[in-house]
Amino acid sequence: MSMQLHPNPQSSRQRRGKASRDLILASLQRQPDQSREQLIQSTHLTYDQVRDQTRNLCVEGLILARAGDRGERRYSLPTRCTSVQISARPLPFQRFGV
Repeated sequence: MSMQLHPNPQSSRQRRGKASRDLILASLQRQPDQSREQLIQSTHLTYDQVRDQTRNLCVEGLILARAGDRGERRYSLPTRCTSVQISARPLPFQRFGV
C-alpha cells in the first residue's frame, strides 16, 4: 500500500504564515495605520510573527510601512482606486490639435 501525497503540499509553517498574513491584512482593513504593537494586540500574534509577516507584506507591496512620530514603525494599506467615480455633469468635450 503506497501513501498518496497531496498534489500541492504546503508545510504547516506556510499555512500558519498565510493565516498570520490574513489576520494582519484584516486588522489593517478594520483600523488603518497601526503600530506593530497594535497589530500584536489586535491579531493575538507574537512579535516575531507580526515582524516577519509585515516585512513580507511590505516587500510584496501589500502594505506600507513608515516611521511614526515616536519612532515606532507604523503600517497601513496602500491607497488604491477601487471604483470609478462618475460625475453628475459630464465634462465638456475638448478637441486638441484641430
